[in-house]
Amino acid sequence: MVAKGAAQVQVNKENGSVLAAPVDDENDLFREAMKDVKRLREGKSRIANSLPPLRSAPATSPEWERRMLEEILDERHGINTIDLPEYMEGYAEDINPLTMEKLRRGEFSVQKVLDLHGYTSEDGEALFEEFLRDSIRSNLRCIKVIHGRGLKSKAGPVLKEKLKEWIMRAMHRKWITGFSSAPMKEGGPGATNILLKKQPAKKGFRIVG
Repeated sequence: MVAKGAAQVQVNKENGSVLAAPVDDENDLFREAMKDVKRLREGKSRIANSLPPLRSAPATSPEWERRMLEEILDERHGINTIDLPEYMEGYAEDINPLTMEKLRRGEFSVQKVLDLHGYTSEDGEALFEEFLRDSIRSNLRCIKVIHGRGLKSKAGPVLKEKLKEWIMRAMHRKWITGFSSAPMKEGGPGATNILLKKQPAKKGFRIVG
């Protein structure tokens, strides 16, 4: 005997197997399974999604990219020239350590620049002597020489090494307080900032790098 409301099945009389239920019986089975399910009334809120919403990538702009590049090049956020093996500096023995630190950081305003790219060491020497002489006569305080890093040269940074020789000559050295590789944002190891004296003085000179 089959209970009222229960789904009926057909049995194969020969082997006792259960046959597929007719469509009407399948509908009865579905209604039986769903009898305790209640429809959500209008106005009732659904259960909130527990997963956090996906965040879209921030939009970029030329201004944003420019600021990011400046931060990378800034010594406080990026590479410090002093940490590079190419870094070089030199200073008179009587220099104030704070003055040298300011020079390393590029805190002196560069008043004149000499670019030696493309010149031979002989031509570069003559240009440097004229450049230094004119800067002294003009009472300049800080000057820059761009010599490159020599990365594409089989001979290496020839002009950079020559610059140290030119500076160390007595006629030049007496006018120079100190020099150092420029900060990364101002040329890095490919340029050298030179701090001049107001009056010539013969002092011992030390070179690093």
